[in-house]
Amino acid sequence: MLDRYQRIMIAVDETEASLKAVQYVARMMAGRKDVHVRLFHVLPPLPPDLLEHGGSELPEQEQLLSDQLRMAQHKWTAQARQSAQQSLGSALVVLVEHGIPSQNLSTAFSTSVNPTDISAEILRAAGEWDCATVVTGRHDLSWMQEILHRHVGDQVVQSGKDMAVTVVPS
Repeated sequence: MLDRYQRIMIAVDETEASLKAVQYVARMMAGRKDVHVRLFHVLPPLPPDLLEHGGSELPEQEQLLSDQLRMAQHKWTAQARQSAQQSLGSALVVLVEHGIPSQNLSTAFSTSVNPTDISAEILRAAGEWDCATVVTGRHDLSWMQEILHRHVGDQVVQSGKDMAVTVVPS
């Protein structure tokens, strides 16, 4: 059984900041055979037209609409996962090149209903995987964006309990 201190979760997306976070972990854990790394990607929220259907008073029609909506949601999610695979694949290559065994690497996805819940989703996933360390990147913002926008990494640092959180600047 793995000790939670041997598990590191890296929150990744398609940004340069995420790649730097992966490179940071790769350098810090280079050659370690006992560490397990999970790349965690929060998919964008489902488009509004895929959240619910118009409904029907006929039970058979209602069931058909529900089934069609569920299939459309699965299709959209599969396409979103596919588009994230390139950046995840690149991140996995970096980790393997630094000597982390491929069998010690995994990926996980989550769909966030609300884009402002990304930090909560990261922490939820870290708790479910029982890891002690979360690493995320921090991309540069203009001074105006800094005033109006909170970084996901900063939110994870503020809300993370009983775990180490590292925010790697870009």
